[in-house]
This record gives sequence, C-alpha cells and structure tokens, in this order.
Amino acid sequence: MLSNNIYRFCSEENKGWVTIIFEKSDGTRLKRLGKIGDTVQQVIGKDNPDFPGYGECDGTLSCSCCHVILSKEDYDKFDVDKRMKTKEEDVILSASINPTPTSRLGCCLTIEPEMDGIVLKLPPEIRDLKQM
Repeated sequence: MLSNNIYRFCSEENKGWVTIIFEKSDGTRLKRLGKIGDTVQQVIGKDNPDFPGYGECDGTLSCSCCHVILSKEDYDKFDVDKRMKTKEEDVILSASINPTPTSRLGCCLTIEPEMDGIVLKLPPEIRDLKQM
C-alpha cells in the first residue's frame, strides 16, 4: 500500500490542472484546481478553513475524513479497472458516517483529465477513525 502512495505523490506524470467542484452539505459549492495525478484529498489538504476536519490523516488511508460522494454516473465512469476501491478503502468507508454506494476516499481517488468540472459532494459529518 505504501508503494502506491509513494508513486501517487511523486509521479512524474503530474501534468495539467482540472477544476473540481466540492459541494458542502448545505449546498454551497467551492471550486478548486486539482493537479492531474494528485489525489482529491491533496486539492483540499489538511487544516483548510473552508473544509474543517477534512483530510486529517493527510492522505494515509487511516481516518475517513476525506470522504467524498460521487454521482452515480461519475462513480461508474471513474471506478473501473485500476481505480476500483481497495479492500482497505472499503473497510474505512464502512466505518464512516453514512457511506453511500458511490462514496470514495479522496486520498484514494486520483485526479484525471476527464474529471474537469466534476462535482464531489461532502457528507454533512465526518468521522476521524483515529479518534475512536
């Protein structure tokens, strides 16, 4: 698992930017630029005042604080082949608050050029599994 994280964070193929729209539970939408090859979690980062509590483990797949919800169409489009949820991601999502069939962890979702303009919903509440 660690080797995948190292590749994801250090990849030489990080070229270009896309716009990702994060929709908060109150309907507020915030646009952010994401670098292709980075993860969705890296777009928001840790300790971001616009997204309190998001990404507390800083992308180490250990807290579920980067939980995002994709539309069914986007989930089907981006959750194929190598991008499918790992067993570890499924376990962490199952312990999060109100996971949906289209939930993903932002630290496991790599940004692709086709994601330009994607809307990712943030759940109304997040749970830091490290605090349990």
